[in-house]
Amino acid sequence: MKNTHTLNALTLAVCAALSGTAFAQEAAPSDAEKKEKEKYEQIVVTAAPGGATMQEASVSVSSFDENDIIKLAPRSTAEVFRALPGIRAESSGGGGNANITIRGIPLATGGSKFLQLHEDGLPVLEYGDINFGNADNFIRYDWSVANVEAIRGGSASTFASNSPGGVINMISNTGEVGGGAIGTSFGVDYDEFRLDFRYGGEISDDMYYHIAGFARGGEGPRDTGYNGDQGGQIKFNITKMLDNGHIRFYYKNLDDKVSTYLPSPVLVKGDGEYGPVPNYDASSQALNSAFNTNISTFDSFGNPENRDVRDGIESKVSSFGIEVDLEVADNLFLLNKFRTSDISGGFIAPFTDGFPAGPGDVSNFASALCAGATDGDGNALNCDTTTVTLANGPGAGNAYSGQAFTNLQFDTRINDLGNMINDFSLRKEFDNGVDLTVGYYYSNQEIATSWSSWQTFIQTLDGSNSQMLNITNGDGVELVSDGLLSPSFLSWEWDLNYQTTAPYMNVGFELSDNILIDASVRYDTVEASGELINSCCGGNTDFDINGNGVIEQIEDASATNSGFIRGGVINLNRAGAASQIVDYDANNTSYSVGGSYLLSDSQTFFARYSKGGRAIADRLLQIGGTLNQDGSLTSTTSGFDTTKQLEVGYKYGTSDLMINATLFDTVTEDTQAEVTSGLTFMREYEATGLEFEGRWNATDNFVMAGNLTWTDAEISSDVNNAAIVGNTPRRQADWIWTITPEYVTDTWSVGASLQGSTEYYVQDNNDLKQEGYTLVNLFATYWVNDQFSVALNVNNATDEFVVTEVEATPFGEISTGDFVRGRPLNGRTTVLSLKYMFD
Repeated sequence: MKNTHTLNALTLAVCAALSGTAFAQEAAPSDAEKKEKEKYEQIVVTAAPGGATMQEASVSVSSFDENDIIKLAPRSTAEVFRALPGIRAESSGGGGNANITIRGIPLATGGSKFLQLHEDGLPVLEYGDINFGNADNFIRYDWSVANVEAIRGGSASTFASNSPGGVINMISNTGEVGGGAIGTSFGVDYDEFRLDFRYGGEISDDMYYHIAGFARGGEGPRDTGYNGDQGGQIKFNITKMLDNGHIRFYYKNLDDKVSTYLPSPVLVKGDGEYGPVPNYDASSQALNSAFNTNISTFDSFGNPENRDVRDGIESKVSSFGIEVDLEVADNLFLLNKFRTSDISGGFIAPFTDGFPAGPGDVSNFASALCAGATDGDGNALNCDTTTVTLANGPGAGNAYSGQAFTNLQFDTRINDLGNMINDFSLRKEFDNGVDLTVGYYYSNQEIATSWSSWQTFIQTLDGSNSQMLNITNGDGVELVSDGLLSPSFLSWEWDLNYQTTAPYMNVGFELSDNILIDASVRYDTVEASGELINSCCGGNTDFDINGNGVIEQIEDASATNSGFIRGGVINLNRAGAASQIVDYDANNTSYSVGGSYLLSDSQTFFARYSKGGRAIADRLLQIGGTLNQDGSLTSTTSGFDTTKQLEVGYKYGTSDLMINATLFDTVTEDTQAEVTSGLTFMREYEATGLEFEGRWNATDNFVMAGNLTWTDAEISSDVNNAAIVGNTPRRQADWIWTITPEYVTDTWSVGASLQGSTEYYVQDNNDLKQEGYTLVNLFATYWVNDQFSVALNVNNATDEFVVTEVEATPFGEISTGDFVRGRPLNGRTTVLSLKYMFD
């Protein structure tokens, strides 16, 4: 039952070959059964008591290797995660900006608040829902990854900070098993090229290494009019084996840009059914445009600057880490994981603020805009007539009377999201079956971002290079110049620091050969400091934004135009800007108690109760009444939200059949702020559910795998809006599933991954919903020989139009034929990949 080392050879032996856009199978089909057996004997290394295998551990744990991932036909990291039991991973944002949660825990806004994403046992970011800094923006799935391990609930509360819902850990290939591969993949029906490589092996008898990475370029899965997916990653590690353990050094450099897809126009086709609006299909097209790539704006201090919209989500990460795993005395094990990361980049993308043309044309909008505007002296304008023309692109200067949308250009610079993290622990195994672990966790997380003076444009509603519009009144006064409706919307400068310290302890008892019990506790302390400067908007001098040599009304710093959408440039400077100081300490005690009863080598019953906490971090500053003027916390918040979970489960695992079932009950507090609507939440949610996970090797050739999760969730309390109490939380379906049948021969394999959901409400008021759906992902691989393979995979083969979120603009009654603001999953995409393996 005991294990003498936390590094298990079986973990290292799972050698993956994975690509973010296409996955060609590397392992020979005859190896599948052996690797499946290894999986149940694999030591759990993620957010759990040490020394227990996946079969023994009293937690819900899943592990994916390359053979599992290639069947999902993923186009992003989030699409890998969505196949894990109990996890909702909404990948509608493209290569980043995904929304991820678990087990009915709320997904009130973006990111992954209660679920942490780890690389090699340490969080990518301490907080997964930083405004415009989602954790998945700074992580890429490629051939450097050996396997993905996920802990749902349970001991994640005490073995990791700020992750009471669970942890998804991407574990690197270390090269203990030598060899390499190189491969290319091509978008068949979309524009993307990608090169992946990996190589590893022994340097000497006691030293080995692994290096891997990728480079790519293209538009990505949706039409943007330019190459928005550009960049790559390289990861390297080297391991020195000692007589009593190992020391490993890691390095990662990520420099990548991906287009992100924010909510955009969607047509309401019926109750729960959505589709493309005329001239624009949000599932395969984007409102990004080659005619609006470079914009002149103001930084958060009011200084003029230029921004390139093609940067999209720009992710720059340079990190270095050390892992030390040693038996320092008889049955006394030291494990220390350290990583320091420089993280920066940006986030810029068009966001649909509204539909001034509705399903009709733009003329009514032009008239209303003119009627609501005044000149610099406050006098009404001549609005007897208005003219709308194309400002750029084909037909520039021609009159335009079609559909339009207002583009609120989200524009944030990620100056510093760097962190330094260290997790130290000592584990002692006693002869009487007691296992004691004590540890200390330290994290220093920077949050320094600049929300520039977001501009609002009016553009043609067109999925193929949307064009800017000009609007003038009867006297020739430009109300909209080169598409610019309002030169500035807001301007915030964030400069925050969060230091987390957490001593923790776990005691495990081996009461008999088949009864294991453990109890753990963690005490998190967060020291928050910094400042948020809030000043809206622009600079305090005239600025020729469109560069035509003339200071027009919209560029006049003294103009203050109120009414309708346009706001003008407000004459403010930083000297008089509002400021919120942050200076507080917060703490939380987490605990977890669980046990396993090993009925046999293949059957385990387990139960666990846990309470964990999540520091609220930067979003706390957007919620009124939570901070005093001196930066201290008010009585309305403790600075932490908590999650309580009860789990009861059963595991059955052999090389031919695996079945896991877990009953869970969850209560979660959530204090949250939503950027797009300006709403804030102080709520409690309750969820009860049942997870199933299984795999059946029916014959030597046919394998069936999958998972199914049922969740019954409700909003149990709300401080600000009692009317929604009892409602189902937004985007929470009763059932979600992934079912993957596969047929394998000596030279080829073919299969499908069916991922689906029953209907769910897209807002907390439970008015709008998305009907149930099933996405069909197809995959096939042909081995030309033992070294060379060709693979084809199709994501969303039936081209389903499925929205993950929807808002009415403006909010109100919705009828069939209306336009709403929504974010759908990608339509059908097909990838062809080639891979060559070598020693």
